[in-house]
Amino acid sequence: MARDKDKMDIPPGSPLRRVMPIVITLGLAALLGPWLFSAYWLNTFTTVACLALVAGTVAMLFGQLGMVSLAQFALAGVGGWVCLRLIHGFALPFELALIAGALVAAVFGLLVGLPALRMRGLYLALLTLMVAAAVQVVVDVVGFPDGGTGFTGKIVAGQRVLIERPWIASSDAAYYRYVVLWLALGLGLIEWQRATMPGRAWALIRKSEAAATAAGVSVLRYKAWAFTFGGFLAGLSGGLIAGLNGQLDNTGFPVSQSILLYALTVVGGVYNWVGVIFAGLLVRALPALLNDHGVDGNLANAFYGFALLVSLIQGRKGLAGQLADFYKFVRMSRILEGTVTWGLISISLGLLFAASGQAGFAGAFFISLIAILFRLVIPGVCWLLLGFFGKRLQDRTEDFEAGLSLRLAQAFERQGWTPDHRLIKRVLNWLFIGFFVSWVASGVFDVPYGVALALIWLSMSAKVGLELAAYPYLLPLRQRIDKRFPKPFASYR
Repeated sequence: MARDKDKMDIPPGSPLRRVMPIVITLGLAALLGPWLFSAYWLNTFTTVACLALVAGTVAMLFGQLGMVSLAQFALAGVGGWVCLRLIHGFALPFELALIAGALVAAVFGLLVGLPALRMRGLYLALLTLMVAAAVQVVVDVVGFPDGGTGFTGKIVAGQRVLIERPWIASSDAAYYRYVVLWLALGLGLIEWQRATMPGRAWALIRKSEAAATAAGVSVLRYKAWAFTFGGFLAGLSGGLIAGLNGQLDNTGFPVSQSILLYALTVVGGVYNWVGVIFAGLLVRALPALLNDHGVDGNLANAFYGFALLVSLIQGRKGLAGQLADFYKFVRMSRILEGTVTWGLISISLGLLFAASGQAGFAGAFFISLIAILFRLVIPGVCWLLLGFFGKRLQDRTEDFEAGLSLRLAQAFERQGWTPDHRLIKRVLNWLFIGFFVSWVASGVFDVPYGVALALIWLSMSAKVGLELAAYPYLLPLRQRIDKRFPKPFASYR
C-alpha cells in the first residue's frame, strides 16, 4: 500500500527527538520530587537515580553490544573512592573530584573492556565478575578515604570526616535535583549515541563482528569506547553516592550487588531507557517500601528471582519493552484525551481530599494519577504473568475468562443493558489496583490505607463516567485528530 508522505505516523529518529522524553520526564521528576516526598523517600529516590545511572551502562553494553559486564557496580566504587580521596587529600571542589573520579573509572572500564575484543558471553561475564571480586577485596583491605593521612586516606582510629556536598546542592531537596539532572544527562548521552553513528556501529557489531569489519566499522574502537563511556558514567554514579552520604562504606559495592544490578536491568529492560529506571526502583525502592511497612526488605530477593524468570520466559524486552509494545500503537487522540481527562480528575480529587483534610493535595493528586495509569497497564501485565506457568495454562485461563464474559454479556443483552465483554477483567483489574496501589501509597505518600483505596476507586469511576458521557461528542474529534496524526509512537524503539 502506498503511503501518504504528507501524513507521517512515524516520528523522525533524530537524536534530539529521542532525548526529549528523557529530559522532560526526569525534569518533571526533579521539579516535583522534593514537593511530594518525605526526607526518607527523598533520600531513597536519590539513591534510585544513582543506581539507574549504573544500570544505564549495563543496558548500553548488553542491549547494544550483547556484552555482559558484571563489573559496572564495582567501577562505581572506583569512581567514589577517587572522588573521596581528591576531596579529602587535595580539597578539590566536589564537581572537579566527581569528574576526576569518573575519568579514572573510565580508564578502568577500558581495561575491563579490553578482553571483550577476544571473548564474549559466559567467558566475558566470568572475567568481569572476577574484576568485581578483586575490587571488593581491595576495598575491604584498603577501605574508602575518610580524612586520614597517607595514600589511602583512611583514619585508623578516630572519627570519620564527611565530605561536603556541592554548594548548589547542600540540602536534601537540592541534591536530589542535582543527581536527577546528572541522570538525565547520562541517559540522554546514551540515547543520543544509540541514534547516531556509535549506536549503528554497536548494532552491527552485535549482529556480526565479521560483517561490521567488512562494512568498515572499527570493532576495536567502538567496543573500547562503549566500555570507556560505561565506566565513566558508572564512576560518576559512585561519586554521586559518596556526595549523598558524605562517605562510602566498605560493604557498599559487593559482588552480589553487581550481579543483582545486572539481573534487574534485564528485568526492567535493556532496550529502553525506562528499563533502567525500573531497575533502580527494584534495587532500592522496593526494599525501602517493604521496610517502611514493617516487612523485612530482604524478602524482595524472592520477588527478584521470580521477576527474572518471568522476564526471560516472556521475552527479553523486560518490563519497559512490554509497556512500550503496549503503548506503541496508541493513537494521538487517546493521548490528548487522556492528558486532559486524567489532569481534570486528578486535580479535582486532589483539591477535594485536601479540602476535607483526608490527604494532602500532592499525595491525592499523584495517587489518583497512578490509579488511572495502572488501569491501562495492569491488565496486560497480569495476564502476561500467567505465561510463567506455561502457555497452555495461560491459553486455557484466557479462554475460560472469554467464555464467562460472553455469557455475562449475553445476560446483559437479555435485560436490555449495554453488554461489556471485558467485565471480569475490569473487576479483577479494579480490585488489584485498589489494594496494591493503596498499600504502596500508604507508605510513600503517608495517606491512610482506606483513604487511598477510596481515592483510587473514585478516580477510576470518574474516568469511566467521563468516557461514557463524552464519547458521542468526542468521537468526531478523535477521528479528525487520528486522520492527521495517527500512531505517533508506532516505530519508537
